[in-house]
Amino acid sequence: MDLYPALLKIVRILLSEDDDVRTPELLLGLVIEATGADRGFIVVREGGSYEQRFAVRFDRATITDEERRFSRGLVRQAIETRQIVRLSREADAPRFALIESLEASGASSVLVVPLAHGGEVYGTVYVEHGTRGAGDEALRFVAEFADLAGLFLKRAIEREALRRRTQSLERDLFARHDFQGIVAQDPRMIALLKTIAQVADADATVLIRGETGTGKELVARALHVNSRRRAKPCVTLHTSALPGTVLESELFGHVRGAFTGADRDRAGRIASAQGGTLFLDEVAEIAPDVQAKLLRFLQFGEIQRVGSDRTERVDVRVLAATHQDLPALVEAGKFRRDLYFRLKVIELEIPPLRARAGDIPLLVDHFLRASWKRPGEQPRWTSRAERALREHAYPGNVRELAHAVERACILATGPVLDVDLLPPDLTASAAAGPAAAGAAPAPRFSELSADELEAARAAGAAEAERSFLAALMDRHGGNVSQAARASGLNRTYLQKLLARHRADGGG
Repeated sequence: MDLYPALLKIVRILLSEDDDVRTPELLLGLVIEATGADRGFIVVREGGSYEQRFAVRFDRATITDEERRFSRGLVRQAIETRQIVRLSREADAPRFALIESLEASGASSVLVVPLAHGGEVYGTVYVEHGTRGAGDEALRFVAEFADLAGLFLKRAIEREALRRRTQSLERDLFARHDFQGIVAQDPRMIALLKTIAQVADADATVLIRGETGTGKELVARALHVNSRRRAKPCVTLHTSALPGTVLESELFGHVRGAFTGADRDRAGRIASAQGGTLFLDEVAEIAPDVQAKLLRFLQFGEIQRVGSDRTERVDVRVLAATHQDLPALVEAGKFRRDLYFRLKVIELEIPPLRARAGDIPLLVDHFLRASWKRPGEQPRWTSRAERALREHAYPGNVRELAHAVERACILATGPVLDVDLLPPDLTASAAAGPAAAGAAPAPRFSELSADELEAARAAGAAEAERSFLAALMDRHGGNVSQAARASGLNRTYLQKLLARHRADGGG
């Protein structure tokens, strides 16, 4: 077995890949291929237990539960002794037969190689061979791999553990709070939901900012239903549709005879929300004279109906929303500064959909399930439609996406949804890409042959490798030992890499 080409592939991957799940599995795949193993995985020590990570089969098929079994005793031995453990059915028959997990998995031999960094053994590379055992060359290869990839795998495992903890916290967040209608996995949206959960039970006013269609009313609802006021009314008033005189009456109410047509007393929206929440949408549109009266209510908790000389005490939490730039309106004298600061005790900003594009597939699926009304049919998007939905900028944000999916469901004559069912502006934005401009679209990885994929990856990795080595040696003044320590690479392999690129004319 010629170890060098396979190990060089591993170095290239370490230099050019950074996906915490895909890259370890890609590396393990190379180990399995190079050593002729049936399966392999990483086992990490977590407290007093051992957990399996990144399991890979020789044929890249899904590993069964039976194949995931491993000997914790061998892992413990490798970690505690810091030595490679090799066990063979042929050479170590009595001991091999005692290990139930090896018998059950059908392995003929197993290699367990410690993974270490900074003096700490944090896990092992665990490789099983089936019909033919692991020879000395396979052992050396796995040992070299563990030495090369130790630092990368440690960081990947730490990031993967952090991601799992984060996902667990997010599931707990959704389990403990009502975020009905809000579909999100983007970190900015998750941070927003955490803030909503934190401030929901306070009585402070909240200013919700965001572009039209981002879901400001959903955020207001989440603030209300997750508060102690949830059993009381949540009253909404869209202020932009009302002129000042009507808005004042809508907010504060009026008494009979207060103006023409006031033939009876009427409680306003504030009084109707007693004990609960008042949501003022598009608060920037409120007329200046009504702004003054709203400020008084926020300061003193009192209202005065139109046409009445009597004040009433009310207990109402106010949530306000706007898509406009309130600070600019304040500077222009169009919105009261004191009211602005009274409203923004807590300020929440909803990111536009173009800034949380990772949520688009989730939202598309959510709206598709809500809009599809044909029992027995499973709707699906064509690749062209998926691309159009994914690449559109959505100036109308989530609302625009919801309407686009609903439109497609209404116009569809069958379960296959293509671009012709989408609004013209979505298909136009997708057509404005490289293909529409006359450039050949870049092929997807799934469309490349194995040789083409390997050639593309090797070329990109070689260039990244050259750039990395040049910067690394420049930073350490050409000192190979210092560069090896700083990069986590084995000094011998770093020298081989440098020699190879000099031979290729790359350095």
